[in-house]
Amino acid sequence: MIKIDKYTLRSDVFYDKENHFWINVTGNKAVIGLSPLIQEINGHFVALLLSEPGIKFNRGESIGSAEAEKHVGPLKAPVSGTVLSVNTAVLELPRLINEDSFGQGWLMEIELTDWERESAYLVHGENEIKNWAAAELKKFNEKGWIAQ
Repeated sequence: MIKIDKYTLRSDVFYDKENHFWINVTGNKAVIGLSPLIQEINGHFVALLLSEPGIKFNRGESIGSAEAEKHVGPLKAPVSGTVLSVNTAVLELPRLINEDSFGQGWLMEIELTDWERESAYLVHGENEIKNWAAAELKKFNEKGWIAQ
């Protein structure tokens, strides 16, 4: 685990730099969730829609939508794949994203279809994650997105 300011990030997963997903890869499958950093600027999640199992998608396409206290919008896929399962608990109680992002707050499990190429777009490894997270928090502070 990596501690940056008041945030704890896992060092054993990949992070999508643009949309703040975490991706935990095992073989050709991955579990996807939202990072604690994005929760800071979105607030508490109150509603969530996710693509159904069997749906195929490409990196950057919508895999659902989220409504939070400060944001409503699409969830854009961090990698390409096919939805294997969705976390029904988080659909019923979206606040699990805020309360336990890396545990009960995961979003979906997917089968990866272009991992070799797309993994290059993600952040991985302790130093890379620390640098990315610090830069993101600095940007959030400069834009006034983090309450003091």
